[in-house]
Parts: sequence; C-alpha cells; structure tokens
Amino acid sequence: MFFDGVARQDSVGVGVVFVSPKKHILPYSFILVNLCSNNVAKYQVLILGLQMAIGMEIKDFNVCGDSQLVIN
Repeated sequence: MFFDGVARQDSVGVGVVFVSPKKHILPYSFILVNLCSNNVAKYQVLILGLQMAIGMEIKDFNVCGDSQLVIN
C-alpha cells in the first residue's frame, strides 16, 4: 500500500494505492473535509488505507510512504 496526502490553504487531498502481487493497481483518492497540516493529512490517509485493507481482507502487505514520522 502506498499513501500520500497534501494540505493546502483551501483543501486537503489524500490518496491510497494498492498494488497486488500480480501487479494489479487499485488507486483511490479522497478530499478530507477538515483542513489540517501535511503530517495530519498523511496520518489520516494511512489510517484510511489500513481500514480499507481490513475491509478488503488483505492480511499481508507492506506500507510505503514518504513520511517516516507517520509510518513509524
């Protein structure tokens, strides 16, 4: 699972991409309702992606993102 989020003055956009072992790509993008910082946006999309993985019954996956603060 790859994730990223970006906060701007007027909106917050986030995205999650799942890549299957057979290289099928499932991209999802969202706009968050509440304005927040970049770190909070990345944290929120990580939680969203984990919830999606649970809902899809994905049991074994790697999480990749550009924020070690959020991942750790």
